[in-house]
Formats: sequence, structure tokens, C-alpha cells
Amino acid sequence: MIAAIVMLAVSLAQSAALSGQVSDATGAAVAGATVTVSSARGAVTVTTAPDGRWSVQLPAEEGAVRVQVSAEGFAPADDRVALSGTPIRTVLYPRAIVERVTVSAPADQPLAIGASATVLDRGRLASAPALTLDDQLRATPGFSLFRRTSSRVANPTTQGVTLRGLAASGASRTLVLADGVPLNDPFGGWVYWDRVPAAAIDRVEIARGGSSDVHGDDAMGGVIRIATRTSRGVDVRLDGGSEDTARASGYAAARTGAGTFGGAGEWFTSDGYVPVAPDVRGPIDTPAGSRHGTIMASGDTLWRGVTIDGRASYFDESRRNGTPAQVNSTIARQWSAAVRGTAAGGAWSARGSGYSGDYRQTFSAVNDARDAERLVNAQRVTASSHTLAVEWIRPSGRWTWLVSASGRVVDADLDEQRYAFSGGALPLDHTPAAQRDGGLAVQVHVDVSPRLRIESGVRGDRWTSRLDDPPHGEQTIGFVEPRLTASVRLDDAATLRVSWLNGFRTPTINELYRGFRVGDTMTLANPSLGPEESSGLEAAFTFSRPRLTARAIGFYTAVDGAIYNATLEVTPALITRRRQNGTSRAAGLEVEADARLSDVVAVTGMLSVIGSRFTSGELDGLRIPQVPRVQGSLGVTAALPSWTAALDWRYAGAQFDDDLNLFVLKPAGVLNVRGGWRATSRVELFVASENLLDETIEAGRTPLLTLGAARIWRAGFNARW
Repeated sequence: MIAAIVMLAVSLAQSAALSGQVSDATGAAVAGATVTVSSARGAVTVTTAPDGRWSVQLPAEEGAVRVQVSAEGFAPADDRVALSGTPIRTVLYPRAIVERVTVSAPADQPLAIGASATVLDRGRLASAPALTLDDQLRATPGFSLFRRTSSRVANPTTQGVTLRGLAASGASRTLVLADGVPLNDPFGGWVYWDRVPAAAIDRVEIARGGSSDVHGDDAMGGVIRIATRTSRGVDVRLDGGSEDTARASGYAAARTGAGTFGGAGEWFTSDGYVPVAPDVRGPIDTPAGSRHGTIMASGDTLWRGVTIDGRASYFDESRRNGTPAQVNSTIARQWSAAVRGTAAGGAWSARGSGYSGDYRQTFSAVNDARDAERLVNAQRVTASSHTLAVEWIRPSGRWTWLVSASGRVVDADLDEQRYAFSGGALPLDHTPAAQRDGGLAVQVHVDVSPRLRIESGVRGDRWTSRLDDPPHGEQTIGFVEPRLTASVRLDDAATLRVSWLNGFRTPTINELYRGFRVGDTMTLANPSLGPEESSGLEAAFTFSRPRLTARAIGFYTAVDGAIYNATLEVTPALITRRRQNGTSRAAGLEVEADARLSDVVAVTGMLSVIGSRFTSGELDGLRIPQVPRVQGSLGVTAALPSWTAALDWRYAGAQFDDDLNLFVLKPAGVLNVRGGWRATSRVELFVASENLLDETIEAGRTPLLTLGAARIWRAGFNARW
């Protein structure tokens, strides 16, 4: 025993301890990171503890060693350090550019499909200067909403997201998923970005390019996947600022036995601002403000080898839309349940979800002096949606197979109360409609060689739409959407990927049967609309080093049946448009880079150049409305032990607000900044400003000019346990 104690003492005397802590750019600990310490005598690998700390024992005579740190979702860190006894602090920055990402299908399918994806992790989102998620996503190549206004003040029906210039109307061409469940409104396709509390978001993946072979309808332009947190802990965020804006967002979860159970909530209010430009506004124009509250609960457990998880959420929102008579409100309820297990040498999963919502909207006509208005229409939409998806995946050597099936049922009732010029109510219009769709998909992935990977898939879908009263008959359409991708690893740092992409989108019930009015522009529904179908090529070159990842993507997409708002008549008092089908194409180049200049400073940037035009009829050669030719962004973050700073500059080139290219929205550049001070290891105080230089942002011409937000600021604190 004495000899053993002596030998241990000698061993410790001849070794040195090396320790450190790993955190993200906000100072939050990164648990489960892999730390490898290498010297001339070998390497030692350890994993960080829940508080991000690690330690190893090394020979005392070693003067310097190499420390490599990696964690999922982050760019790796690689440094040489001396054995001084001082703990090492390593800051990991998110890997914003990924060449391969698992894009969840409705049943959260695990098969990786080659995709051009940009990733925003929890730390990057929390430290971003912009308040809302949609504003944070504007730094992604090709991302745009129907108009430039933030979701804080914009009507939700304008919040349809598109990628790569496919938009010609307010409906979304991109599927948005939260934990595998669609966030797109089943009636109109638009997205309520605030339905997921900010404190509950773990990461967001934006995959661009047609993905209908995986996801079916709604994914013609790509997929945005929001993953919420499942880890133990508490996160509280409180902030407020100009325009009487205030937000409280929180998350909490605990582990009990084999399961984790948690919840999140958010409350938000803002008086907003007057969107009509100062030189044309009148006494009737008022601020466009909004309020919302959302709560969600989640839980998962393991039972007899099967993982079971369930989620439920409730969302309540009200908005003022710029005049006293124009308001809208939404109540949305959603639930989902999933089970996962193994069978027959593979893994299976099944997910079901349900949604019910109530949407109300009023429209008015304003006189030329803008000192009076009259109510012209009041609408109420009740909608429900149910989805079911099952799948089975089996790896076999170099091959991986996946078979999946999914179905969706949507029912909606639209009640419209129109008003005569005299103010009297006209007979109520009731429109009950229903849509059904289902599909079967097969995916295959094969590693042909260590450098060549082939991925392909095909999906068949059947879509049915009908109007129940008065009977309008059924419209039934079938689709077959293939996809083929080849990825070649040119060397350890470079990858070339070429893809043939296909997509489709069926018209929403909103586009088929609901009209609306914005300013002096009336848009009519069209029950005869057909679907949109896209096809095209994509080529991506990615270069990756420990401190730099860069990617260039060229793409070409042709759209047959593109739905847009066609101008029918223009008078001094009213512009009348109607949704209809056409053809278009979008071609462009996307360049993005993510560089870690030092342990303190990281830089991200992107540039997107898109040519998006109509290709037939009277509009042949005209540009697609709502699509800027040039978009760019530059972000700089700095992280010190107690201080963080972020700068975000975004630019959008000129774009048109109409199909005839008569109403131009000028280019706009916006600078956002944020600074934070970590008072303790768990509490951060911060101040932020959006549109710091108070630039004028033209958001719409209806033909009345409306503007985006002027300079706004907020301050608050984030606390984690």
C-alpha cells in the first residue's frame, strides 16, 4: 500500500493538469463537446461536463500542446496552448453553413438529403440584434417575405416566405416546420412566426431548393426547420423599448425517470408605428400595433424500447392594421404525438398532428383626404387540419433506404360580411371548402466510394380540392416528383454537389375563394386556379477549413403555373387584381461565408443575385414582384469573457410591388447592433437597436407608399439556470 501511494505521488509530481471551459458566443456552456489534447507522446480525448468544463493530466515536461474542440452545430476550434496551469476558455461559433443536413419530413425522418442549408443555433439567435425570427432570417440567402415589413406590424397574410425568387403572391412557397409539424396556416399558407416562444428555440435550419420529393406540397422553394429545446434547465428573457414594445419569453424543462417534460411561453406587445409615408398620411392613419401570447408544453419518455413524445400549443394574437376600422385577430391550437422504435433491421416512426384556428379580418375604404373610412368587408375563417405520417428507414452497408407515407386533411369555412356604400350590411356569404392530399415516397442513399455519394428519391402525391356549398365539383390532380443528387469530395476541404430538383404547390383555399383589399388595391379570388410545378438544376461548391467555411451555389428553376396577382383594371379610385396562373423562371447565384478571425471575432456574410421573370403572355420579360435582384448581409460578432457585441448589416435591392412593374420599391440597407454584458455566469444584460442609421425602408405601394420601421431600440436581460 505504501509503495502504491509513493508511485502515485511521483506520477502526479511528473504530470501537469490542463483544464478549461467551452462556451458559445453568448457565454453559455456547451455540454458534450469533444476536447482532444495532442502532444508528441499521444492524444487524450475527453467530453465536456454540463457546465462546459473539462480537464486532463499530461506529462509535466510538455511545453505546448494542441487543443481541438468540436461540438454538433459549431465550427471546430483548434489552438496550441502552453502548460501554464491557467484554465483555457474556448468559444465555439455556430457552423452557419452546412452542406449536408437532416431535413425533417412530417414524421421527422432521419435520412440525410443533400441540401444547401444555413443554420442558426440558439446562441446566435439569442445574440442577434433583430427581435423577431423572420427579421433574423433575412440574413439568409434568397429569403424574402411578400413585403419588407416585419411580422411585428404586418398583416399575417403577407407573411408567406419564399426562397430564391419564386414568389409572385403572398402565399408561402416554403414549408416551415416546428419539431416536424407544419407552421404554415392550412387555410392560406402564411406563417405566424411568433407561435414558437423565442426562449424555446434551439436551432433553425434553412434548406433552399425544391424538396417536394421529401415533403410533398408546400416545399416547392425549400424547407425551414425550427427545432425546440428538449434539454433540462430554465431560460428567461425580458426586454422592452421604443414603440412601447415589451416581451417576456421563458422556457423550463426537467428530467423525471426516463422522460423529459417542459413548457414555454411568451407574451408580447407593441404599439407599432404609422406605416403610411408621412407625406401622404392623414388623420385616419394610426399605428399598426400587435399583441400576442403563446404557450406550449412538451414531453417525451422511453417505454419498452419505444420513444414517445407529445407536444401542444396555444396562440392568441390581435393586430391593428393602420386605421381604426382595420383589425385582425387569430387563435390557433395545435397538438402532435410521435412514436419511434426499431423493427426488421431498421428504424420506424409515426407522427400525427392536429390544428384548429379562428381568423378574423376587417377591410375598409379610405377617402382621398384620408380623414374618414368606411367598412367594406368583415371576414371570419375557421380552419382545421390533421396530418399523419409513417416511415421506415434501413441502412445496409453502403446503402440506406427510406420508405414513407403521409396524408393531410384540411377543412375550412369562410364567412364574409360585405357592406354597401351606404354602410348597410349585405347578405352574408358562406364558403365551406375542403382539401385532401396524400403521398408515398422512396429515398435511397448510396456511398459509391469514399469520395462519391449519390442520393435520389421520388414521391407520388394525389391532391383533391372541393367547394361544398354551393357544389363546385372536385378538382383532383396527381404529381410525381423525382430528385437526384451527386456529391463529390474533391479533397479534404472541398465538395462539389450537383442536384436535379423538382417541386409542386397546390393553390390554398385562401387563393381559390378569398379576396381581400389593401389600400386602394382589391385582389379577387380565383376558384379555377391550377397548381404550380417547378424543376431545375443546382450546383454547389463548398470549401471548409477549421476557421473558414464558404459556399457558392448556382441555380436555375422554371415554374409552370406560377400563381400571381394579375392587374385587371386601374382607375383613380381602385386597382383591381385577380390571382391567376402563368409561367416564370428564377436563376441566380448565392455566395455565403462563415469565418472565425480569432478566438474573439467571427464574421459571416452572404450575397444573393437573382433574376426572376415571367416567361409567357403579356408579362413576358417583366420581373416577378416582391423579388429583389440583389440581397446581401454582413455580420460581425465578438465574444469576450464578460462582453459580447454583434453587428448586422442587411441590404435589399430594388423590387416591384406589382406584376406590371409600375410600382418600384427603392433599395434599402439596414444596420442593426447589439451589445451585452454578462453580469454573472447565468445573467446577461443587453441593449440593441434595429435600423440604427434610421434609413427609409419602402415596404409597399398599394399604390399608397407604406414604410418599414424607423430606428428602434430595446434593452433587457437573459437569465439561464
